[in-house]
Amino acid sequence: MTITRFRTLVSTHWLRDQLFDLGSVHKSSALRILDASTTFDPAEDGYKEFYLQSHIPHAVHFNLHKVCPSSPSSLAKFPVPDVNRFQDYAEDLGISNNTHVVTYDRTNIAFALKTWWLFRLFGHTKVSVLDGGFDKWLVDGFEVSSEIPEIKRSSFQPAFNPSLLQNFEDIEENLKTREKLLIDARGSDMFLNSEDEDRGGHIPGSKNIPYTSLFEEDGTFKPAAELKSAFDAAGVDLGQKLVATCLRGMTACGLAAAAHILGKEVVPVYNGSFREWGQRAKPEQIATGNQVAKK
Repeated sequence: MTITRFRTLVSTHWLRDQLFDLGSVHKSSALRILDASTTFDPAEDGYKEFYLQSHIPHAVHFNLHKVCPSSPSSLAKFPVPDVNRFQDYAEDLGISNNTHVVTYDRTNIAFALKTWWLFRLFGHTKVSVLDGGFDKWLVDGFEVSSEIPEIKRSSFQPAFNPSLLQNFEDIEENLKTREKLLIDARGSDMFLNSEDEDRGGHIPGSKNIPYTSLFEEDGTFKPAAELKSAFDAAGVDLGQKLVATCLRGMTACGLAAAAHILGKEVVPVYNGSFREWGQRAKPEQIATGNQVAKK
C-alpha cells in the first residue's frame, strides 16, 4: 500500500481499507491512528474512560492533557507545548516524519481537530482527521478493539510553524491594523451576548461561523460547496488573511480545517481564544452585536 495524499479528511471506509494491510504498515510506522478521545477535565482519564474500553484497531491514545499540560495560571485550555515535549511525545507514539497520522475522537471531533492542528503547528503536514470520528466508525459497523498495540519508539524532527499560531498580543495589534480577519466558531448566542465576560461577546471586527454549521447530521463535514457557502454567508473572503478563534482554541481548529478543505493552507488559530481574551482585554475590546460592550 502506498499513501500518496495527505488530505484534511479521510473517510471511515478509506481507513477500514488500510486495516487489511496494517500489519506491515504498522511496523514501518507509515500510518499511525491516534485516538484523541478525552474531556476538558484533566482529572478525567481519557485513556481509561474511552480508549481502553474500545478503539479502532491499531490505534494508540493521544492525550492532549499530557502533551499540552495546563496550569492554574494558564488562560489557554491547552497551552502550546515546547518543541522538546512534543517531539518526545510523538516519538513515544512511533511517529516519524514519514508517518501519515490519522486522528479521531468520540465526541464532536473537536479533540481530533485540535490534534490535527497541533501536528501541523510542529511542521508535520502528513496528518488527516477521520471524518465523522468514532461515532461514524461505529455507525458504519466496523470492528473495534480493546487491544493495545506494541509501538516501537521512532525518530521525529519537528519544525515549528509560527504562521499557524496567534497570541493575545497579535490579536490586540490586529485591532489597530485590521490586517487579518478573525473568524469565530462559537455559537451565535455566545458570539453576540456579553453577559458573561469570559464567554460572551466577541473581538471587534470578527465574523461568526458557528462550528456546528460545518457538519452534516452524521458528524461528517459538509461538502466543500456548502462549506464555501458558510464562509460566504458570514462575509468571509477566503482570499483574506484569516485567524480562527472560539472559546478554548478547540473548535477554531474546525474552521481552520474547513478552510484547508477549501484550499487555504494557512489559517492560524488564536490558541487562548475568548477564554483568554475575555479576561485580559480592555472593556472596549469586547463587542456584542455591532455595539461595543462595557462602555
